[in-house]
Amino acid sequence: MQTIHRRSKGLLGFVENYRRLTRLPAPVCASVSVRELFTDLQKLFPDETIHFELPPSEKTLDVDRAQIEQVLINLLKNAREACSRKSDKKIQVKARKLSAGNTTLTISDNGEGILPDVLDKIFVPFFTTKTSGSGIGLSLCKQIMTLHEGSINVKSEVGKGSSFILTFPK
Repeated sequence: MQTIHRRSKGLLGFVENYRRLTRLPAPVCASVSVRELFTDLQKLFPDETIHFELPPSEKTLDVDRAQIEQVLINLLKNAREACSRKSDKKIQVKARKLSAGNTTLTISDNGEGILPDVLDKIFVPFFTTKTSGSGIGLSLCKQIMTLHEGSINVKSEVGKGSSFILTFPK
């Protein structure tokens, strides 16, 4: 009975995660101050190891704030987990305007890094290296960025950390 109960809970969790992944609403975009977005995230993550580089107040993005906030929350939680075994944890969040006119938001950490053979799979739905993860966090991030006509990329070096770069169109 316990095995059946455990499998039932596992299947219900899987179905709920699949439903969340496939029913993502279209973004409702508005002009969002990057400074305000970072300030609000600082309140959610009052950890001194997370440094937000606050951009000038006039830097804005035309995005669905709730969806992009969720992307940033997922990435910050992942960065915190990646640094969990380090005594000198460092997580940095910054915004940059590129010469092409695009804006990037970058979340960098000095955590464990991602193994090269795993790097090309991290955005695949339900792929995870975590024992308690569902494998939809990064897939959801990628889907949200695609809906915003942007992209998400990662640079990682084992033992040195990772950087996730969100690129938004002009």
